[in-house]
Amino acid sequence: MPRLLFVDDHPLYGAGVRLTLEAALPELEILLARTGAEAITLLSSGLDVDLVLTDLRLEGSNGFELLERIGRLWPMVARGILCADLTAEIARGARAVGCVACLSKARDMDGLVEALDALFNGDEVFDAEAELSIGLSKRRQMVLAFAARGLSNKEIARQLGITERTVKDHWSCIFAQMDVSNRAEAVSRAHELRLI
Repeated sequence: MPRLLFVDDHPLYGAGVRLTLEAALPELEILLARTGAEAITLLSSGLDVDLVLTDLRLEGSNGFELLERIGRLWPMVARGILCADLTAEIARGARAVGCVACLSKARDMDGLVEALDALFNGDEVFDAEAELSIGLSKRRQMVLAFAARGLSNKEIARQLGITERTVKDHWSCIFAQMDVSNRAEAVSRAHELRLI
């Protein structure tokens, strides 16, 4: 049974994450800690933890310092960040301390479950890098999302309240930004990067 240690000093958010994840992933055991010190105490108790996810702003400690310390003391434990305001700098910092994840609290619970599935299967998930490395606007991400659902350019235009010509212009930019040559490649790449 995989075990997740979630470190967040907001008790309602932590409890909400635990309840939702327990319902969605009944095979996952979830431990909660409100401070870095509590997290270290839990890990020191000898429990096998597969993944530690922490917020960056914790009462009395810094998330990066906690992740570095866990990496030194328990190098086999995968580590990651789950925070509200991701930036490219945070993603770089996460990689620098050996994290396998940098997740946004803006993810809905289905998105968090999907990310955890990927992480427990040995993948890395970096939300901030995916968005910033491609630099797609929200509108272009919407075009991709509608295309992934099988909508034509005409139907996408209707959904977004724009002209079909504007949709085609968006596709030109998407192809260039994603370095792909057609819609199918763009949608496939967007799925890989978890943009849709």
